[in-house]
Order: sequence, then structure tokens, then C-alpha cells
Amino acid sequence: MRYRRRSVSYAGQPFSFELIERTSGKTGFVWAVSRRGEFIGTLTSPEEITTREFDVRCTRWLADLLGGLQPKK
Repeated sequence: MRYRRRSVSYAGQPFSFELIERTSGKTGFVWAVSRRGEFIGTLTSPEEITTREFDVRCTRWLADLLGGLQPKK
């Protein structure tokens, strides 16, 4: 994926994912995650990932973190 910053919507709210470092080994990349400018955590992703796969990974990560929020259908 070429992006250094990506916005993903979850439960009707936008979340920002910003690339903060490239790691060695399996992890690949570390992304800072924020909502309304407030840092909420980090997400790792492999180097070779499509935009669609990244969006799915982000949505799952947010669902695990924010379990109580239900995504809008």
C-alpha cells in the first residue's frame, strides 16, 4: 500500500491511520491511530497489503478495541 495516511470510517466515525515507522521482520509497518485528533493506539500491518486488505484490517482492529460501538450498516 502506498499511502502514508488513511482515513477509515467505523460506526459512523472517521478514524485516521498515519504511518509512523517501518519495522524489520514480519510486522512491516506501524500506524498511529487517532479519532478527532486524539491518539488511541497503534496498528501493525505487513508490507505487502492491498488497500482493501488494509481497510478490513483497520475495521477489525477498531471492532476489537471499541467492541461496544456497532458499525453502521
